[in-house]
Amino acid sequence: MNQRFVPLEFHEYPQEEMTRRAQDFYRELNRRRTVREFSDRPVPLPILEWAIRTAATAPSGAHKQPWRFVIVGNPEVKARLRDAAEAEERKNYEDRMPETWLADLEPIGTDWHKQFLTTCPWLIAVFAESFAAREGAPPAKH
Repeated sequence: MNQRFVPLEFHEYPQEEMTRRAQDFYRELNRRRTVREFSDRPVPLPILEWAIRTAATAPSGAHKQPWRFVIVGNPEVKARLRDAAEAEERKNYEDRMPETWLADLEPIGTDWHKQFLTTCPWLIAVFAESFAAREGAPPAKH
């Protein structure tokens, strides 16, 4: 994929506006919390598509954006993903996490169960692309 380089069009705001924007941004992000319960309320697909389109603009080396997003809404696929995630997370809780970590998690009430993976209407899987084929290059050997 050959994309034309697009230079940054920098727009500087007056200091007062930059300060206000920075404060607003801080207040919005400071509201975030780790959540273990998710709504089953439907989310329109165009909202997800815009969120992913926005996430895909994050800067990367050579502006390659080496990530791919997959939206999963199929209940059977979400159940399989949940099973796999819970199996790994169970290993974390039973064998991998140190006691201090488990003690820190105890007041939050989390464990290896991930029921929210099947409750939420959509899952977004993010994949990193670690290499890309060059046009005319022979197929990679595995």
